[in-house]
Amino acid sequence: MRELLPILCGAALGAALSVPVRLICGVLLRKRGFASEMERKHFWILIGSLTLVGGVIGWLAGFTFRGLYLILLLLTSACAFYIDAKHRVIPNELVLAILILAAVFGFTGAIVFNIWQSLLGMVVCFVIFFLPSLFGKQVGAGDIKLAAAMGFALGLTGGLYAVAGMGTLVLLYVLIDRRMPLPQRLKTMIPMGPFLAVSLVVISILLT
Repeated sequence: MRELLPILCGAALGAALSVPVRLICGVLLRKRGFASEMERKHFWILIGSLTLVGGVIGWLAGFTFRGLYLILLLLTSACAFYIDAKHRVIPNELVLAILILAAVFGFTGAIVFNIWQSLLGMVVCFVIFFLPSLFGKQVGAGDIKLAAAMGFALGLTGGLYAVAGMGTLVLLYVLIDRRMPLPQRLKTMIPMGPFLAVSLVVISILLT
């Protein structure tokens, strides 16, 4: 029973995060002139996803400051996932929140953190996403900034793992999505924020 307690608490905390995620998304969307109401089906999907990931965090991190960091990162990433998937915009407030979380918990020793590796990861991830825009590829500015923040939070090695994971998720999405022919899907601008958010959370859980 004692071994199950962190998992159950993590799952309960993850489910509870759905409320602040909904509120934060509403505030950020209203600020930008978008409809702020979250559809009921999306809210239930959000609850289920956060419950599952919260349970995993409780299992692997337990009642520690690392666990707290991962929960807060999950909160921020869930907001970025929903807003970009729904409206194709990533608020700067969420990018800044990721940078602050990584810096605060990193400098206090709560997570594995090396400032030079983080800065290098930020630069490399920024370049990886910025370069395609120089060759006429459609890459959103929000995606570039979120990728840079991801690199800072994960460091160089973790950032590269996350980029690879994101690429795999995008490929799977393109192959599975049946709403349009494959050649057209490959030419359509895909919101990268959701895939970046998932990769950031997964690699953070595994490496930090």
